[in-house]
Amino acid sequence: MAGKTYHFKGFSFVDGDTKVKLNMSRFNEQYRKAQYQLDGAVMNSMVPFMPMETGIFVGVTKAASAAVQGSGRVFAAYGPQGRFLYEGKGMVDEKTGSPWAKKGAKKVLVSQYSGKTQAKEYLTYTKTKHPAAQAHWFDAAKEKDGETWIKNVKETAGGGRRG
Repeated sequence: MAGKTYHFKGFSFVDGDTKVKLNMSRFNEQYRKAQYQLDGAVMNSMVPFMPMETGIFVGVTKAASAAVQGSGRVFAAYGPQGRFLYEGKGMVDEKTGSPWAKKGAKKVLVSQYSGKTQAKEYLTYTKTKHPAAQAHWFDAAKEKDGETWIKNVKETAGGGRRG
């Protein structure tokens, strides 16, 4: 036996079978703005924890993140040096063991290199421009600003006033 169907603007309810169909389209713009805001806030929070000498690495990473801002993706480290800088681990040419490698040469972590090398396993960051520079800077930014990110997203998405 089918239940009685009640129709309301934006949703329907079937008594007996409990079927609910909600139209959430009115929230789309709020959610889009909240995602855009969050992506930007995450990137800005990471910058003080990122290593910086000339500013090129930070600038390239910020530009890559800005290109996808609002998608839910944020680049913590962009470019060929991004991986080893973010991880904080030294890399060497797999054949020579040198931190300097010819273009196109494959690099491996110092801990994975089978020969002898003078390279350090862990990076030491220059702290002149960014005194808080460290590996895994997203984690440091999240620790510092994570609660603020959540609060601001809730407010922008419409849920921050009540909870």
